[in-house]
Amino acid sequence: MASIIHCDIAMDEDDCEKLQRIIQGNILKIAEALAGDLQWYSQNAQLVPNSFHVISIQPSDDYRFKMLYDFSWNLFNPCLDLNETFKRREEVLFQVSPGALVFAVIDNARPSPADEL
Repeated sequence: MASIIHCDIAMDEDDCEKLQRIIQGNILKIAEALAGDLQWYSQNAQLVPNSFHVISIQPSDDYRFKMLYDFSWNLFNPCLDLNETFKRREEVLFQVSPGALVFAVIDNARPSPADEL
C-alpha cells in the first residue's frame, strides 16, 4: 500500500536532510499508515499523537531511500491496571516522484473473523 506526501520536490532530489525536513513537517499525513494496525498488540492500543520522529534517511538506489523512524503508542486498560507507553522503531522505503514522496508501507491490518473463515 502506498502512502503519499505531496510536496514541491524535484524528481532528482537526493539531499537527505532536505527530505527529512519535508517528511518531519508532513508526517502526520501518513502517521496512521506508518504505525500500522496496533490491534496486533492489544484491542486497547492507541497511537500517541505527535510522537513520530524521523531518525534518519539513507539513500538506497535510483531516488529511493530508507527512512528510520520511531513513534509511541499507549496501552490503557483500567480493569487490568495497565497504563503503559511503548516506543517502536521502524523503517520504510520511499521514492521521490515528481511533486511527491511515495512510501511503500506494508499493510498489516489484522484480519477479521470473516477473513479467517
